[in-house]
Amino acid sequence: MYRFFALIAASIALISCQQPPANAQFDEADREEIREIVREYIIENPEIIEDALIELQRRARDRELNSFYTAIEANQDAIYNDERDPRLGPDNAQVTIVEFMDYKCGYCRVAGEWVDDVRERYGDRVQFIFKEYPILGPESIEAARAALAAHRQGVEVYEPFHMALVTASGPLPGSRIDQLAELAGVDVEQMREDMSDPAIMSHIGDVRRLGQVMGVTGTPFFILNGTVIPGANTMGLEEALQQALAE
Repeated sequence: MYRFFALIAASIALISCQQPPANAQFDEADREEIREIVREYIIENPEIIEDALIELQRRARDRELNSFYTAIEANQDAIYNDERDPRLGPDNAQVTIVEFMDYKCGYCRVAGEWVDDVRERYGDRVQFIFKEYPILGPESIEAARAALAAHRQGVEVYEPFHMALVTASGPLPGSRIDQLAELAGVDVEQMREDMSDPAIMSHIGDVRRLGQVMGVTGTPFFILNGTVIPGANTMGLEEALQQALAE
């Protein structure tokens, strides 16, 4: 009888990831019997595999989020106070939203529609800080350089140019970037001159290093009043925004 209960206890331990009793000793026959008990239990209750995988994913997400929040706490100044970063909205806005973005990213276009909508709905109650994080090749880098160069000409031309780049689909060769810039009111000749300034690539490099330290592996990546929201999760963004505005 003791041996039977010991086998059951060991089986439960295997299923629940707990250690078996310290005084339990099993030979190869016992182990085979335990394996058979576990096998039959799993066959009869296959949902435990799904439950285990869901729990594993949840724990992985929690570890990832904890890592993000630790990095945010350690890099507050670089995230929020880099004067080189383009900003839309006042510094005293009720909500601050930081976005790591890439103009070649299709998901950034989806998120860009939400950003534009928030600007229309809440105006100066929300400030956006854009972190140029070009990770999708040479066209991404050129577009980022162009946006930062245009930003030097003032927010009144930067904003429409930024939105034009965000909503553009397909290739972004230099000629198309220049065309979008001209339509937005940017002095294209001056923009091209400023794009060659090493300080702009230095800025992009600093943002890239910041993103790497924080673990940003894709775009868009949002920080909304300190809350991390990876991807174009507009439902999550809207929920976090409404909560922040209600505080």
